[in-house]
Amino acid sequence: MVILLVILGNCGCKGRSLKVPNPVFADAPPRRSLVNQTADAEEQRLAMGQSATGIDVQQIGFSKNNSGPLTGTTVVADVNGKPVFVDDVLGGARQIIESDPRLPESKRQEVIEATLRKRLPKYVEDELIVQALEKKIPEDKRDAIKETLEPQFQKVIAGIKEKEGFVTDQQLDERLAKEGISVDALRDNFLRMQMVEGYIGTSIKVPETIDREVLVSYYQEHINDYKPVEEVRFAEIVVRFRDHGGREGAEQAMTNVVTQLQSGKDFGDVAQALSDTMTAEKRGEIGWIKRGSLTDKALEDMLFEMPDGEISSVQVRSDRFEVYKVIDHRDPGTIPFQEVQKEIETTLLNEMKLEARQKVRREIREKGNVNTIFGESFEKEFRDASKL
Repeated sequence: MVILLVILGNCGCKGRSLKVPNPVFADAPPRRSLVNQTADAEEQRLAMGQSATGIDVQQIGFSKNNSGPLTGTTVVADVNGKPVFVDDVLGGARQIIESDPRLPESKRQEVIEATLRKRLPKYVEDELIVQALEKKIPEDKRDAIKETLEPQFQKVIAGIKEKEGFVTDQQLDERLAKEGISVDALRDNFLRMQMVEGYIGTSIKVPETIDREVLVSYYQEHINDYKPVEEVRFAEIVVRFRDHGGREGAEQAMTNVVTQLQSGKDFGDVAQALSDTMTAEKRGEIGWIKRGSLTDKALEDMLFEMPDGEISSVQVRSDRFEVYKVIDHRDPGTIPFQEVQKEIETTLLNEMKLEARQKVRREIREKGNVNTIFGESFEKEFRDASKL
């Protein structure tokens, strides 16, 4: 069954300008997808005890309440005094887990807790960023930003409907209801993640260009990345023993092949007429191969050493005879700096942006006061991660 879940935090984005008076930050563009086709598998893996990975958050723990099971209204964290509930983090995933007939009752709470452990760090970190944004941007401007994001959200909804084959809004509503979510819930998560990414995007300071000396230095340090791998294009004619009544019959057939080639007949024509393998349909052509791609090292060395147009001697195998023709070579060479200068600059700028975004998140985490329901080992993991 196809399951629709909002997983906005795992989608990428690029910056665009907002048409609002003196915006504090530019809005991020629409996420690539709101459809997670592997949610069921994820929860099953969690049920099997796979370890959960999270994002580092400053943790000041309090004891888990063991008086009852985790429900949608159970408080799982406190972020600067604001409670975070199970359903804030899991959304419709909790209902999916609780209603999944493949999970025994005894396992459902384990899966809910494991899923919380996986998703809580990211949610808490985003909540810290949302709170930082709310302190900096007045509510009326936040509302204006959300209005500009609505058309993008509608495009996302239209994309979901198209992908799932829904014609009406009612069909979408019915499917979402089965997953324990709604269009409004999708919108809230969409806006939340756009605001988070937009706030971070305008908080980073990255230059628009990089000095040429830096680019040249990177090019020289990574020079092997700009040396294409040597390739050879070749064709074959194969005469198999089994197709000619044994080795003796195959020898006669290969002699005929060699005679025709020596008389000047085109290699492709001979391969098409006399080769015993499926490559005969392509006039014997194998295509391009990179050095190191053949398991037969001796054959590979021979092909790469042969000049273009040359035909090999007959190669004797345990069950066949083979003859090869080299059609073309692509010799290794270094791509000039000028051809990759822009690519290098883009790579370095992206690395700088990523590092800057991580720094902003780290600084916001360090200022936050976060409590969770999980124990010391859970909290220590994130305290240690925040030092990286």
